[in-house]
Amino acid sequence: MAALMALTGSFLPLFRLQQHLGVARGYPFESSLSLTETAWGSTMELPGQAPVDQAGSPVGVPVLIAVVVLVVAALAGFSRAGRGAGRWLIAGGAVFTAGVVATVGMSGIGLSAVGDGLDLEVTIAPGMWLLIAGALLAAAAAVVAHLPFRKPWADPALAYADTPTPPSGVAITVLPPDDETPRPPLP
Repeated sequence: MAALMALTGSFLPLFRLQQHLGVARGYPFESSLSLTETAWGSTMELPGQAPVDQAGSPVGVPVLIAVVVLVVAALAGFSRAGRGAGRWLIAGGAVFTAGVVATVGMSGIGLSAVGDGLDLEVTIAPGMWLLIAGALLAAAAAVVAHLPFRKPWADPALAYADTPTPPSGVAITVLPPDDETPRPPLP
């Protein structure tokens, strides 16, 4: 699930920037510049003009690598439950995903730092929220994977075997039917 969230988040907008351009800033008209940043580039929009797509640093590549690591870790964890390799792959995938999401998040913080003194508003978009949720879910999966593997409290074959005392330790007395004649005691 964390891999699916991270994959979906990489194709949705991560950050939206809105800058107010007005007469006070030297522009001949009142308007606003809108910039939508994704993991693969950005789209700039000015009112009255067609949107301009431009390539950016492809932070989607590390996100896709994190998705692949999470999928491999999930397959290893499900196929070999309780084994060390699956547990460590899940933990490694969670740590790598958290690092990628932190790196992507730093670009949003960098965008808001550039806007000091400008009328710039930076908002976190749904893609970033999905990346954050995917990283948290991967971390939770790593914690659950490292919990001790619980074995059943009793072997079902022994529990239902004809033994005088069952594995639960509680002896159940079974009375003979009323129509049988009692047997003599054994010597």
